[in-house]
Amino acid sequence: MAQIGLFFGSNTGNTEAVAYIMKDEFDKILPGVVQVHNIGRSTPADILKYQYIIIGIPTWNTGELQDDWGAFMPQFETMDMSGKKVAFFGLGDQNGYGFNFLDAVGIVADKVMERGAQVWGLWSNSNYQFEESKAKVEEYFLGLGVDQEGQAELTAPRIQTWVKDVKMEFGL
Repeated sequence: MAQIGLFFGSNTGNTEAVAYIMKDEFDKILPGVVQVHNIGRSTPADILKYQYIIIGIPTWNTGELQDDWGAFMPQFETMDMSGKKVAFFGLGDQNGYGFNFLDAVGIVADKVMERGAQVWGLWSNSNYQFEESKAKVEEYFLGLGVDQEGQAELTAPRIQTWVKDVKMEFGL
């Protein structure tokens, strides 16, 4: 049985593609540990059945949530996420939207922490060029940053490293 629920929202398919690349990386070291879900077809109960959760969300326009995550956000108010370990990955365009790069990660991370979850999988922001981000805490993002527009060649190696880190942090 899967131990990690990976929940993504995707309008263009980019976040979905990254979610499945991530699942494949986990399968190399822990086959079958990740089950992937589209948040647009998920309920709070779907998320809460997992102890370990990965949330994938792109930032749209000037710091907005992806449509399905925007629709899901009010449901967090009913969720007790105490003791849940949550890791994030976000997609954004640091060159075109450098003043709100990965903001959606920060918005959702704040909400899950408010609901009692612990956030894991922090990622260094040192190899990115952006001005502001709601996902930034000192020299880290609150999750893996993926820029398919400006740094697509770095996506695969970043995912490989991040998956190994999250596996260890989740204690799996």
